[in-house]
Amino acid sequence: MRVKVRHHIDRLAQRQESAAVDFTPKASRAVRQSTQFGRDLARALAREKAGPHGEHYWKRVNAEMTGILEGEFGPDGTPKSNFVGVGFRHGRNTDLPKAADKVGPDLTARVRKILAESL
Repeated sequence: MRVKVRHHIDRLAQRQESAAVDFTPKASRAVRQSTQFGRDLARALAREKAGPHGEHYWKRVNAEMTGILEGEFGPDGTPKSNFVGVGFRHGRNTDLPKAADKVGPDLTARVRKILAESL
């Protein structure tokens, strides 16, 4: 009687190495897309709620990548006491936190899709 053993450890190791190399560019793209999604959502919220004093505030909300897997969105400029969105008389501006609440699940879905495709 013969016993023949086959293993695929080498193939598994190759797939792990290639997955690590392939993941970073795809994940970077996912972070960029989610950051832009957050920017667009924050802009839409700002335009919707803006009064005459802040009708152009939405134009200052931008997004940028700060690292390979890091991005941020928010208004450009230096806040001052009379800066629109700082909360001079009417409380804090909640556009960014509301947008950030949607960005987390969006990024999670994008990363899960990348992982599902790589299997």
